[in-house]
Amino acid sequence: MNTIIRNITTVFISIVTLTCLLQETMAQCKVDTGDPVKGEFSINGGKVSVKSDGGGSLTAANNIPIKICEGELITLKNTLPVNSVTSNSYWVTELNAYNSRSTPLSSSTGSIDASYKSINGKVDIRLISKSVNPSGISFYNGPGKYVITQYDNTSSVAGGPGFHHACQVIEVISPLKPVVTTNVCSGSEVQITFPASPNNVFDDYEITFNATLGSYNPILKTGKPTSYPFTVKSGTLLPDTQDRIITVKGISITGNCLAPIENLGKISINAGLLDKPILSNIAGTTKKGEFKLAVSAQNKISRNVYIRDPLTTSSYDYTKIFKMYGSTAALTDSVVLQVPDGNKMFCFQAEALDVACPSTASNVNLRSPEEICTTPAIVKSESSKIIISWLQAPGGLVGSVFRNYRVERLNIDGSVDKLLKTISNVSELSTEDKDVICGKEYTYRVRTNYGPLSDSQIIKVRAISDEVPSKIPRFFATITNDNKYASIQGQFDPTNVPVNIKLNNYKFYRAEALNAAYALIKIGNQLINDSTTEVDKKSYCYYMTWTNLCDKESIPSEKVCTVNLKTSGATINWTKESSISVGTDSYIVQRVNPTNGTNIKELASNLKNVYSYNTQILPETEGQEIYIQIESRPIGWNILSNNSLPSTLSNIVRIFRPSLTLSPQIFTPNGDNQNDKFIVRGKFIKKLKMSIYDRWGNVVFYDEMDGYPIENNQNESTVIGWDGVMNNGNKATEGSYVFKIEVEDTIGQVTTKEGSLLLAF
Repeated sequence: MNTIIRNITTVFISIVTLTCLLQETMAQCKVDTGDPVKGEFSINGGKVSVKSDGGGSLTAANNIPIKICEGELITLKNTLPVNSVTSNSYWVTELNAYNSRSTPLSSSTGSIDASYKSINGKVDIRLISKSVNPSGISFYNGPGKYVITQYDNTSSVAGGPGFHHACQVIEVISPLKPVVTTNVCSGSEVQITFPASPNNVFDDYEITFNATLGSYNPILKTGKPTSYPFTVKSGTLLPDTQDRIITVKGISITGNCLAPIENLGKISINAGLLDKPILSNIAGTTKKGEFKLAVSAQNKISRNVYIRDPLTTSSYDYTKIFKMYGSTAALTDSVVLQVPDGNKMFCFQAEALDVACPSTASNVNLRSPEEICTTPAIVKSESSKIIISWLQAPGGLVGSVFRNYRVERLNIDGSVDKLLKTISNVSELSTEDKDVICGKEYTYRVRTNYGPLSDSQIIKVRAISDEVPSKIPRFFATITNDNKYASIQGQFDPTNVPVNIKLNNYKFYRAEALNAAYALIKIGNQLINDSTTEVDKKSYCYYMTWTNLCDKESIPSEKVCTVNLKTSGATINWTKESSISVGTDSYIVQRVNPTNGTNIKELASNLKNVYSYNTQILPETEGQEIYIQIESRPIGWNILSNNSLPSTLSNIVRIFRPSLTLSPQIFTPNGDNQNDKFIVRGKFIKKLKMSIYDRWGNVVFYDEMDGYPIENNQNESTVIGWDGVMNNGNKATEGSYVFKIEVEDTIGQVTTKEGSLLLAF
């Protein structure tokens, strides 16, 4: 227990000792231990009066530094009446050095005797290094805190022999130009603000308003600032409107500071008073409850906005500021206001307030001469129309009278797309827009004209509809050029294309026959290829729909079927169902290149209600092997401009026409030029070999020929044949013989034909 008490006592003593040491270190003007009489002296002829040493108290005036500018000449003079004197001395000591002394300056050999004179004399000190100015102090170490101490050894009027002691803490500063800003107010007032700045360290400031004309140059002194920033006003110093050149000078308490002067240049004085602001318009934005209020007034003023509910004043009235803002250099400002409830109507007034001089007499009764109210609107989409409604404009507004409503549909850039209606009846509060397209987004606003304009918020809505879209009027089914797939395409009338088609939302349905069950096979754009078809084997039937932006599927198009072409020997046949929704006008039989499907030649055209064609009637010049395709032309194809309705194509088929050989059963080589030679006639013969045998099987004649001429050029003079003369040169006898003919056709196939013939002369 004793140990604890001993430890607590030790800590307490340590704290007391430390506190005393700190107080001693912080002490500035010390109490002289020799107990002298309190001395007195003045600085610069009484501008500062120093009495005693302040008793060492940190709150004494002696220990509150007075500012003296670097290089300033100060005069020290004893002001205490005395009877006699032996000496009178002043010391200027750096504060740190002064605080570290353990003996008074009067008895210390280390004291600095700055200057001395008789008891009634003056001491001049310039706080600047002697290396700069000979009248300065040799130990001077630049701006900072110093202590001026006075000692004398005399008999005072107040007491017996002894000495007097007084001291004062000073702060030497480097004088710089003051930093200020100015505001020119209405009513010929100027306000000058001193911000917190290292330059603004003076005890006082002197502001001179130099007239550019005449000699009226009033001077305003600020007095010692208590804190920064601070603002001073010209008040009634400037009764006229002439321009002024304003200068600002910093002053120390001693009054001889040679600080640089800040010249603010010429400033134009505004003698006029503020005007009441004008409410130009209020306009809603796309954000719920947000409005922009346009206020026209003088620039560089503050503007207060007041709000009220026109139905009640219990929550909102014109006694409390709703929003305050400072204007820009523009005469008309737009301030953003967020009202408490976007579905309710609120009314506003504005007030002008000089932003530079809010307390001047010019800010009196400066409410706008009108008030303006918001226009809450509601926009709803119903089937095939959009309904716009709004709240009724109130009556009895200050300076504003209802004139009309204007309902507008807007473009993306905010310009007016369409004026729906102008309404002069204040009680008519809705209208409809039926000129809308399902799925398309529209933007609306309602404008109430009070004189000043009130625009509702900008409201976007998407049009809806329960109507089923009309069918695609043109629909085609054809075969691709490579003869692989069915290709299906829908088209709108170029003069009536819907604008609300859902992108890539065309649906295609397929069946195996025209009136069979259809199934959805693909969703895509207007043209698709059906890669699951076998177009050479059968016909496929289709219809299509389209979907609008309201996800409504259209009425199905007409059903169409691909044209399927088949062969039966030399005859081709094709399906009767139309491949075109508008119907088939006619068919064309065309010979094509099987590699790329290009048309080589029309073999037959303008076939109406005909669904077969015999290729055997084609001349031999068309070839033994040909590829044929049917082209279907739509009704009206020959009267529409640019042939805008396309034809459709069938699959491609191959036609092979066999070679033909004809020979007489009897021939008479008697020289009458009729049937004098046994020859072979036929089609598509490229090479021919002829052998004739007697009844015992002996070859009596043989010949062969390459490059057999076509049918029209085959006669006794152009082709090989037997004229009744055997290969040995003898004339054969009348009677029966056997022939054997080997034919190679134009595509390389070889056939053999045998028979008997009768030779007669």
